[in-house]
Amino acid sequence: MFWLGPCIGNDHLNGEHRKEGRMKMVKIMMAGAMAMLLAACSTGPRVYTDADPAADFSRYRTFAFYESAGKSDEKYATLHGQRIEDAVSAALEARGYRVDINTPDILINYHLKTEEKTRTSPPVYYGGYYGYRSGMYVGWPGYVEPGYVDNYTEGTISVDMVDRRTDQMIWEGTAVGRIDSEFRNNPDQGVRKAVGAIFGKYPYVAGSSVPVIPAAQ
Repeated sequence: MFWLGPCIGNDHLNGEHRKEGRMKMVKIMMAGAMAMLLAACSTGPRVYTDADPAADFSRYRTFAFYESAGKSDEKYATLHGQRIEDAVSAALEARGYRVDINTPDILINYHLKTEEKTRTSPPVYYGGYYGYRSGMYVGWPGYVEPGYVDNYTEGTISVDMVDRRTDQMIWEGTAVGRIDSEFRNNPDQGVRKAVGAIFGKYPYVAGSSVPVIPAAQ
């Protein structure tokens, strides 16, 4: 006489374990997708820089802004423009540069733009499977992880540094990031953070061409 009970029980347990494993996998992947979305919302701006390799930064000790910097199409100064100028001035003065509106070594220009963006993720289907249960094979349905649509506003601040004598750009930095409720509620702080992130990549102090680690903003 053969006893088949343990075999059927093991198949049943294996099927249940497979089901639990699939459920855990779905939950993990959904949690991972949500974590990636939250991380994208919470991280600081992306910063890009470029420099003229032939520029001698030891020649630069003073700066001023282009008269047209930060002006609207109607040629008047904007509030965000003044915030950017204040933040850029603070960053450069912290590195030993000083303002000289008559004969500056460096002229500063900057740009601010916003753009509406949409990021989407399509639904993901996780297929069903079969398992042995109660003496027969039965199937479990698949699972669908719903996609998402993420609408947001992206802001870009660019800062250009130009050699006044040669009229050549010597360095530029750009910060790109979301304009969230925190920025809208406190634009002064938001602009300071973005400009601070840009000059966190600027490697020089006044009168020196030797790269140094900038002071934290």
